[in-house]
Amino acid sequence: MTAGTREQPAHEPLTRESTSRFVTVGGTRIHYHEAGTGPEVLLCVHGGAPGASGWGNFGTNIAELSRHARVLVVDLPGYGRSDAIELSGGKYRPYADVFAAMLSELGVERASVVGLATGGAVALAMALHHADRVDRLVLVSSAGGVPLFSTMPSEGQKAIRSYYAGEGPSREKMRAYLRMMMFDPGLVTDELVEERYLESVAGGEERRAGAESAGVPAEPLWQELGRIKVPTLIVWGTENRVQGFDNALFLLKQIPDAQLHLFKRTGLWVPYERAAEFTRLVLGFLAEHPAGPTAA
Repeated sequence: MTAGTREQPAHEPLTRESTSRFVTVGGTRIHYHEAGTGPEVLLCVHGGAPGASGWGNFGTNIAELSRHARVLVVDLPGYGRSDAIELSGGKYRPYADVFAAMLSELGVERASVVGLATGGAVALAMALHHADRVDRLVLVSSAGGVPLFSTMPSEGQKAIRSYYAGEGPSREKMRAYLRMMMFDPGLVTDELVEERYLESVAGGEERRAGAESAGVPAEPLWQELGRIKVPTLIVWGTENRVQGFDNALFLLKQIPDAQLHLFKRTGLWVPYERAAEFTRLVLGFLAEHPAGPTAA
């Protein structure tokens, strides 16, 4: 089946709780949201900032995407309602291994992986180390590349790393981070700040240990990007203050079968800031590149 060719009958609106599922992989309990049916599977992996979660990052997209595919929106280990894991040898490969095993546990042979920020680097690691499980990649504001001219660490990376430092988490810190992460300050509502703040302090030290601010070294995925064979859509906002769009240009250059879409007046969180346009873009890309084994 090709994405975009099948529609499901009308149903009750999808909610955080109605889509909530758990699966145990190698003794680790992973939380995810599931909606939609059919052989086309989308695995959506969220970013690594404090307070991030699967539903938080992709909740505005899951309803429309699930009309065309079976959608699995995961919580990274150590985030949301997923158990934490030990990050040994890097921060991306361990997550990729967990999600490849999760697909096996759910009886899914192959999936297209949509990754945001840290989730993009996890998607890259899956394509590099579990290539037989990946049909296509959608990399949104992705980590795992190399900035060509941005100052490092970026303003956003400094904010992420300092969130749990000093006096610790606060609603004021969360509001400041969200206003920096998105181009339109009007999108930073009190409700969003409260949701992300409460998520960031849930789970105590075990939850914080899973956060990117823990300082686990990142694997140099950029050195291997030429090995990725699957069709890849790179999506970025030109006002991204966490991962500048020069990172997108590097990924475009290095990944053999890639295309790039840039949104003006948009920050890091493209699926939220440009929800309808982003969803149409992803579905169009999937429709143009039918799923199936990729030649070596």
